Formats: sequence, structure tokens, C-alpha cells
Amino acid sequence: MHSGLVNPIDFLREGRQAGHLAIPYSIDRSPYYQIRIPILRLKNGEGPSLLLMAGNHGDEYEGELQLGRLMRLLDVAEIRGAVTILPMANLPAVMAAKRCSPFDGGNLNRAFPGDPNGSPTARLAHFLEHELFPRHDVMLDLHSGGTSMAHLPCTLIERQADAIRFERSVSLMRAIGAAHAFIADNGPTAPTSMGAAGRAGTVGLSGEF
Repeated sequence: MHSGLVNPIDFLREGRQAGHLAIPYSIDRSPYYQIRIPILRLKNGEGPSLLLMAGNHGDEYEGELQLGRLMRLLDVAEIRGAVTILPMANLPAVMAAKRCSPFDGGNLNRAFPGDPNGSPTARLAHFLEHELFPRHDVMLDLHSGGTSMAHLPCTLIERQADAIRFERSVSLMRAIGAAHAFIADNGPTAPTSMGAAGRAGTVGLSGEF
């Protein structure tokens, strides 16, 4: 499927892979410029698959820093199944320390399901919902309020029409053990990462940490 994005990861390959998702985006100083988003993939046999992402909003540093640390610590020999880490999902926003991308004003967490022929943010959202999320059992999107607010630490899930998936979401939300937890009811067309995960058949969790 065309997603307007180049992905170097072979999701069936065993072991450790590190690279960059590349979004071609012509700018004044380079007609061949690419937005290069770091990605790590660890796979060791059969088992559950987990996607961890941060930097959905670029000014929310806590998740970005912790996932960067986790990328250095994880040993593929010590896991069963697969872990994919996207520590700076909306890279232009991260580099600018802004909530939204300076290239197109895009708020990634309002851009789903995206557009493979759209702006960089729309192309990334399309890849996440249609290519990356469906390959994982669970997706956890780390947020932290950012520079615009002081947010209570909390876990957040979306209400699901699929009873089994919703029960699994609630179970994982409880396992995280945050002092506060919320169930959003944004419906099947929610433009958020959790809404996208639900449409992809993946258990989606988020929160402010």
C-alpha cells in the first residue's frame, strides 16, 4: 500500500533493526529533503507484539527521553515476541519543541486516519494507522501535557465496540496502575492515535505521564 513514506523495517525479520522512516518533503534548500523518523524493531520468536511511541506532540519530552533510554537498554535475547519503538513520532514538532509540526501545522493526534498523498503529518498518520498499528497487539502512546498545561498523571483508553478488545484495554489500563484513569467515548472516527489503533484492530492505550 502506498503511504507516502519509506519504511526500512522488515517486520518478519528476527533480531534487532534500527533505522529511519523517511517522508520525502521538498523544501527551498533541498528538493530531495526527507523527514527521517527514528524507529527500532526487536523480534525474538513468536509472542505478543507491542508498539511504544512518544513525541506525538513535540513538546512532551518525558516519553521521548524515556523511550530513547529504553532503546539503549533493551536486549532482543531477553524478550519474547516483538517490540517496536517510535521515540519521536512527529519529528519536526520534536525538533522545534512545539506541539504541532512547523512544516504543515499538523497535530499528529488529530490527523488520523491520514492521507498517503497529503501533508507530512497526514502521510505519517496514514502509515501509522494502515501499516504500523495493525502489526501490533498493543500500542501505547506516551504523552505528558507539554508546555501548555500541567496535566494529572493518568492512563487513557477509548471505549470500543469490540467487547473483547475493550476488556483487554481496561485490563491493561488497570495494570499500569496510574492514580487516575479515563475512558474516552469519541466514537469510531476519533482522529487520535487510540482511535486509529481501534480501527486497526489493535488495543490502544495512551495517557499523560
